[in-house]
Amino acid sequence: MEGGEMEGVAEKQGRENGSAAAGESCAKGGKSHTEASPRTAAGRGPQVAVIVPVYNKAHTIRRCIESILGQTYRNLELWLIDDGSGDGSGELCDAAAGEDGRVHVVHKDNEGLMKTWMRGVSESTAPYLSFVDADDWIEPDMIEKFVRALPCPEHPEYESKEVICGSYVIEREWNGTSEAKTNAASPGVYEGEKLAWVIMTRILGNEERTVILSRCMKLFSRELIERNLSYCDPAIRMGEDVNIVLPALLDARRVVILPDACDYHYVYEQGSMVHSYDPGLYDNVCRLRDVIGRILEDKQVPGAQRMKEQEFLFLLMLVMKNELRRQERDSASRIQMICVREKTPLLLQEYGLPLQEPANRLIAFFMRRPTMARIMPVRMIFRMRQKRENAAVAASNKGEGGCL
Repeated sequence: MEGGEMEGVAEKQGRENGSAAAGESCAKGGKSHTEASPRTAAGRGPQVAVIVPVYNKAHTIRRCIESILGQTYRNLELWLIDDGSGDGSGELCDAAAGEDGRVHVVHKDNEGLMKTWMRGVSESTAPYLSFVDADDWIEPDMIEKFVRALPCPEHPEYESKEVICGSYVIEREWNGTSEAKTNAASPGVYEGEKLAWVIMTRILGNEERTVILSRCMKLFSRELIERNLSYCDPAIRMGEDVNIVLPALLDARRVVILPDACDYHYVYEQGSMVHSYDPGLYDNVCRLRDVIGRILEDKQVPGAQRMKEQEFLFLLMLVMKNELRRQERDSASRIQMICVREKTPLLLQEYGLPLQEPANRLIAFFMRRPTMARIMPVRMIFRMRQKRENAAVAASNKGEGGCL
């Protein structure tokens, strides 16, 4: 999973009753008990297009492809969109297409992640879409679980406007640990008033995501993706999946949160753990805020202004974490400048929510009163934490080197 899993925006928000238990069963590898629809029970079902954007992933793409072609649900097509790779990834994709007729490969010039998966949408024709990133892999029954959760044939009104949502496992390959991550909304079927109240009114602006806003680990009706592509802004690099998943969910008439469905493995490689400063993140977040505002307004979401500002608060906290990693001596001054420009004391007073994550509490401490006396101690704490994380990665690298 690449940029889209920033799921950071205070990544995964507001946990509701039952979600903690769901996380425990995911960690234990529990199986879903979602009832099969008559179509899948009879061995039939709609075709699913699995779209994989590929850029310089020669070291992981085989595992990704094998996990998709090994699905227990066979009525799928795999679209590998090569974004101008230069490491042999494209050749590996071609080899897979030569071995399995369900595999289709598109080679194109490098345009970035968003335009790459969008190309997959335009090339494919299946009525349902699912997305996997080239460094990740999925459990053998993930697609089957998705299809089993589709409505029975006697309810065709949902078939073009539904989203089936799974969960995922973070795989920290640099130290061999893993961690299950679930949607905060309790497992179940959400339609009508329940969908509007539980999901739509809480979809943004919480510390933990009600529904994980990654395009991965989901099954979408094609119409929900195609009709909302106009919101996709390739200039947004962090949180870009929000551009498509948010409007798709807001247009859905049926959303299913699967139980025991941590079937997507999101891989953190060693390099991912070495935090680096992104000088363009603040501008990116401001651009993302504008897109979110347009989506909420177009979809006529009740309380759109409050939801947008609460979400922006968590986005700003991501910006502050990024700025706290900056090595230059003037980093504290830049933090103060952003707080003043965005009027963070007023934002927190008007739209602030209770915070559980310790890092967010520290950041809110100086956002409420952005003085150097508050910013500098927090900056010192974050820098000490960064040194510890970098040391852990370096120790892991050294250990691996000794085993060679």
